[in-house]
Amino acid sequence: MPMNQEAPKQVSIIHNAVPNRIRFRMPFIKNKRTLAELLKSSLMRDPNAKGIYHAEPNIITGSLLIKYHPAFHTEAEVVKLVEDISRDITAGKIVISEKHKNPKLGKMSPKAFFTRELLVDVFGNLISAVLVAVLVSA
Repeated sequence: MPMNQEAPKQVSIIHNAVPNRIRFRMPFIKNKRTLAELLKSSLMRDPNAKGIYHAEPNIITGSLLIKYHPAFHTEAEVVKLVEDISRDITAGKIVISEKHKNPKLGKMSPKAFFTRELLVDVFGNLISAVLVAVLVSA
């Protein structure tokens, strides 16, 4: 499903004073977590982006922080790569998968939820209840 074709033209550099680090304004990801995750994963998996080792979208500000290794890319190459991927996303050429809609899907197995997070929630609540009971009875 194509989106606004103007999005890559809106991509601009906010800050690039620190060497090998660029912060982009990316209005099309503002308040859109799924698009931000799609942008990040597409960028990190692109074979032309070998020297990019960090991509951090911020949906609150509508920005993207990129850190790259200068032996692999120039700043101009990074800018072009980000613009190209942004254009592909807004044109609907990159498919949004369930993993992009729910980024936690790819980070842990269902077993991990039940063994770690659930236990933390249950025992955390139990410990809190015991502490409250002790404080109230004292």
